[in-house]
Order: sequence, then structure tokens, then C-alpha cells
Amino acid sequence: MDVGDKITLLSWADELAQVLRDRSYGVVDQDLAWVEALQQVQAWLGDTRPYTGQHKRSWTAALTDFRHATDRLGDKIRQELAPHLPALLSVLSTLPADDARDRAVRAACLVDEILEAVDAGRLLPLAWKDLVAAVCKNAPFQEVRAQVHLLATLLHRSNRDVERLYRWMAGVLQDQLVDVRRAQLRLGDITVVEPLRDIAGASAGLSPKDRADLCLRLLAAPPVAAHHVVWHAFGRAGISRMVEEFGPVTFFDGEWLRGNLTHDGPYRSSLPAETTSPDALFPAEMLPEGKDVVVARVDLGVGARANAPSDSRLLVQSLILAAAFPEDRHGWQLYEGYIHAVDDQCGWEVLRPAEEDIENQLPYGPLDITAARLSEMAPRIAPHLVRPGVAMSEVIDAIGWWKASGTQPPHASVLLDVRILELLAARVDGTAWYRYLTEYHKDAWIRDRTTADLVHLVWHARDDVRSLGPKAAEAVIALHDSLVQHQRWGFRTDVTQAIAALPALAAAYPPHTLQRRRTQDMAHRVSVPDGRRVWYTALEQRWSRAVNRIASVRNALAHGGPATASAAANVAPMVHRLAGEALHASLTALLDGKHPYDGHLRRRDRAAEWARRWLSEAPPQEAWSQNPAGGHKP
Repeated sequence: MDVGDKITLLSWADELAQVLRDRSYGVVDQDLAWVEALQQVQAWLGDTRPYTGQHKRSWTAALTDFRHATDRLGDKIRQELAPHLPALLSVLSTLPADDARDRAVRAACLVDEILEAVDAGRLLPLAWKDLVAAVCKNAPFQEVRAQVHLLATLLHRSNRDVERLYRWMAGVLQDQLVDVRRAQLRLGDITVVEPLRDIAGASAGLSPKDRADLCLRLLAAPPVAAHHVVWHAFGRAGISRMVEEFGPVTFFDGEWLRGNLTHDGPYRSSLPAETTSPDALFPAEMLPEGKDVVVARVDLGVGARANAPSDSRLLVQSLILAAAFPEDRHGWQLYEGYIHAVDDQCGWEVLRPAEEDIENQLPYGPLDITAARLSEMAPRIAPHLVRPGVAMSEVIDAIGWWKASGTQPPHASVLLDVRILELLAARVDGTAWYRYLTEYHKDAWIRDRTTADLVHLVWHARDDVRSLGPKAAEAVIALHDSLVQHQRWGFRTDVTQAIAALPALAAAYPPHTLQRRRTQDMAHRVSVPDGRRVWYTALEQRWSRAVNRIASVRNALAHGGPATASAAANVAPMVHRLAGEALHASLTALLDGKHPYDGHLRRRDRAAEWARRWLSEAPPQEAWSQNPAGGHKP
């Protein structure tokens, strides 16, 4: 690297800032965070159903999730939770017998005591110390990622705004004087801040340790109470008057509100203060236009809120659903985005139609993709529709269910997608849906997760190039552009080329950068057979936990029992994708004049061959020799 490259000045604190700002990897098909797993155990401990029979599997799934999440806790949190956490694990080492309810009561008390510490925020400084230690000791990327996710769930549970706090702390860690001064003002270290124009872009001159310690104090400080007001918009909606107030929710006719705000209408002076104050910066021009638009103002009062827009969205939707039932069969259409006023100071996420509505309105792109797919598949499908057999009719009907489930809340989505899997399992081999999943889809899921991690790494390779020196940035961009082939509405990456490029990509990043850690970790995983076997085994175990979690949520919904919101949200994307892939295997086989079993057998055998090559002594690229391309829609 060039000696003059700016990146030579970076430290572990700068990398930690990149960690907090990283949004390149979602939590798709990930395990439950520790707090979420603990809530799942708490829900089952509060249930009166027996611990044996049909509920044993759900109990076992909850305990397995909790033990796995506990194993990933850092040393500082473990020390703080002693002796409560070891005692809880001991009590739950075996399922409480039906005649030993006292064990469940003891476990429930321990869970309550632990969650009390979580809710009070006492674990936040310790989670931060564990995260700092993971970054400083050069821990694997997955370990750092798990610590960040744990910290986020602890912040949310203790009523801190995760996104806002992470952005603030990242600025402190990068030694940005503006953010350092804001932190010092929040903590009472100073009482006056220099004008923004005088300090914007300046460095505070703090050491990495001092920056991390300042973040530690921010986390230890009590959450800030403020007056939260959130505005939401609805389409296909209507109210009886221009303004209607129902407790904390006030509805405004969209055209009336927009006209008064943007054209200085006669009722402007009577509107809420955050909409008319010059200092509030209320984005009136962003309000949707249309005669069927209603805008809702939700006053959440004064308090600390981890996610005020989410809280207000639930409140106003609950009001509309309950009040309009049963006459309104379709419901108002909530716009994405919001306007959030905190003590009359506004921030926002652009108000826009829901994603599926946007795609329906676009005259190109998705319609071109649909047209191409229609031209490819319609000639194969049409002959079967004149007199479709029972199997074909079932699959086509189930495709309609699958499309509908994609727009449902997590609980309803899980129930419908598992019903699709039950139908297909009965047609393929007659086994239970969860056994059918493992028999025909496990290796394909492991292959797809492996491919996705490799492809995502390449796609996000240039995320932090602005913090690199000129030569390092040039090298990273050149490697990225050689591996990513842009297409309309997506891109393609040759996985074999991506694997071969990992050493060069890792070497292009200087020390103390998140992408270097991520790429080195990936290179270590795939370079030797033992690394690939460890990775495969970890994904295999994750698959087992996820399938058991899906079964637990589904059984709770179908037969009664606790199904936490976090567990349902965790498994819904995975089971929806699996149901779609299973439908595709069945449809392809039927169009070829074969039984659905043949399509599933082909899917299973191709994935098994991939796994055999991936785990062999052969070069890792051999596993993708038949289909090297991986794609993603950014």
C-alpha cells in the first residue's frame, strides 16, 4: 500500500464505526438473538400445557435456541449474569416433568430477574465491552456480527433508538468533532457547543480508547425522554370530515391538509405546531396527493422510545382494523415511510406506496421480467390447462396461496406456507412436512446460503471505499467491477471467480477495515476442506434449529401455544422461500410430464452432488462447476 494512503491512520475504533454502520447483511435465515430466545423460553414457561406429547418438540426447540444463543454471549455479560444464568441453564437442563411444576416456576423467576436487568439497560455497557474486545482481538466476522446484533436487541428492549444511536456512536468512533460534542453535551461534560459551521468536518483529536469510552458512557446513560409524534399516510381511505380525532390519533383529509400547508390555507394556523414551525422542517411537499389519501397523526406522548414509527404504526393500524371491522373487507393501504417529530424537530423516511404497489405502477423493469418469463413458460403451461390433472390444479392453486402469503403478517404467512408444504409433502412421499423439508431441501438451502454469502461479499466489496486511500480504493473497485456483471434489475457473479479472487480482495483492504475482516474470514472458510466442513456443519445445525422453530410457531398457531412475534418474524421469510422452491420443483416436473416426486428427487440429488464436491479434497470451485452463476436483486 502507498505510504500516503489515508487508511494507514485508521485504528480499530474506525473499524468498529464501520461495524456499526454496516447494513449489507440482513438477518435472513439467522438464529434468534439471545434476548429473543429468552423471550421464547419465557413464553413457554408461562404456558400451562404439559411438557410432553405434542408440545415436547416446541419446548425442545425453544431450549435449543436459548442454549445456542447463550453459548455466543461474551465474557462480560456472562460474568454479570452469574449466578442467575447458570442457575437457569441448570433448571432447564431437562424439561420440567408435568408433576414438577415448581421447577418451571423457579425457571420463570430466574428469567424475570434476567429480563429485569435487560430492560434496565444494565447489560448495555457489558455488551459494548464484549463487542470492542471482539474487534480488538481480531475475532471472526461472524462473531463480531453476532455481538452487534445482540447489542441492537438489548438497546431496543431497553427503549433506545438503535439506528440513531449507532449513527451517533459511529461518528464518535471516527473522531468527528460534531458527534463528539453532541455526546459530551448529552452527558453534561459541556454546556455549550460551537456553531456547526465552525466544527463540521473537524476531528476531535481523541485516542481510540477515549472514543470507545465515550460511547460506553452514552450506552450507560438513561434513555432520553422526548415528545414523539409520528405521521403516517394511507391510500384507498376516507373519513367523514376534514379532521377527526380519536384519542392519540388524529385523521386529516389528505388534500385538505396538503393544501393548507403548501398553499398557506385558511386553517394553517390551527394545525399542529410541528407542521407550521419554521424550525421543525416539516416536509409538507412529501405528503401524498389524491382524493383517497388520509394522513394520520399519532401522538405518543413524552417518553423514551426505541422505535417510535413502529409503535405508532401498530397503534393506528390497530385502531383502523378494529373500528372498521367487519364492514371494510379490504382495509386502508398504509404507505411506506413516515414523518417523525421529536420535540417538534422533524425527521422522515419518504412516504411512498407499498413495494408491491410501486412495482405494479412501473411501466418497465419488473414488467419486462414478467414478460420474458411468460414467453418462456406459457407455451409449456398452456397445454396442461385445457384438462389439468388433480396434481397440476393443486400446484397452481397453491401458487396463488403462496403469492398471497407473501403480503401477510408473519404469523399468517407461516401458517399458509406450511400448509403448502403439507400439500406438497403428501404428494411427493407422504411424510410429515418437516421430514420432507430435510429430505429434499436441506442441502439445497445450505448451498443457497453459501452462495448468497459469497455473492453478497462481492457485491458489498466497495461499500467502504470512501475511507480508503486512493490506491487501495482503486484496487478494490477494479476487483469488484471484474466480478460483478450488471444486468437489468440485478446482477450476476461467477462464484468460481469470486472464490479465486478472495485472497487478492482481502489483500487489497488495509488493516482495521471491516471488509478486510469479512473477506479474510471467508477466504479462511473456503480455502481448505476442513474450513468448508466446519461451515457446512454450522449451516446444517442452523437448518435443524430453524425447521424446529418453524414447526413450533406453526403448531402454536394451529393447535394453541405461545408463538412470540420475534420467532414468527424470524422464520417467515425462510419458510416462504422454501415453499416457493418446493412449488417450483413440483411445477417443473409436472410440465415435463413427470410426477412431482421426480422434480424433488432431481433437486435433492443435484444439491447432494454439490455438497459432496464442496466437502471433498477437490478445489472449492469444483462444487459450482455445473452452475457457477449467482445473482441478487439489489
